[in-house]
Amino acid sequence: MTAHSEAYEYPPIPSQQELDTHDVPFFHRDKCAAHLINYYKCLDKGTSFCSATKDEFYKCQYIALKERLESHKKATQ
Repeated sequence: MTAHSEAYEYPPIPSQQELDTHDVPFFHRDKCAAHLINYYKCLDKGTSFCSATKDEFYKCQYIALKERLESHKKATQ
């Protein structure tokens, strides 16, 4: 893992009910789902100023991907 991802703290994983309530797609029901819900809530307000919440979701997804790739790399060595 890189130093950047070690410092990253994932939000608590939402409950199944919360995931269902906000129609989170199954392929996004991971440790970044809370950020996606925040983004959806922002969009629901009808504002166009949601780029920060969207960016946080994609940052989380990127870090999670880097961690998965790193763990796969270690497992295959």
